[in-house]
Amino acid sequence: MTKNCYPYLLDPCPIEFRNKPKYDVTIPYERIIYVQGLVNYSMINQLDSLPSVFSITLKNLLPRLTEKSLTFVRVHKAYIINMDYVLSYNKTHITLVGGTIIPIAKRRWKEVYSYLTKQES
Repeated sequence: MTKNCYPYLLDPCPIEFRNKPKYDVTIPYERIIYVQGLVNYSMINQLDSLPSVFSITLKNLLPRLTEKSLTFVRVHKAYIINMDYVLSYNKTHITLVGGTIIPIAKRRWKEVYSYLTKQES
């Protein structure tokens, strides 16, 4: 059984939990540019705001993100990106809005490339 950290991270928090720190955190998934994994923590980088760090692994966060939108893809052991914010790419890295360069793992290139070419067509 996995621990359900921040159950309302991507959804509006119910009124009865609004004053509880672990529950009263909501990030609109549409504003997430990329997520960086930091061992057992994830740093969520959003459009027009400072990054936020949460105690949830990328492994646990990715299914929750893909449930909301199929534009989230794990491109590296330490990164999940939102394909809506990709400016350019090559076989080794992706450049996102804001100029952030994210490496692409060799073993994930085929999967990432198929997502990128689907979006272009």
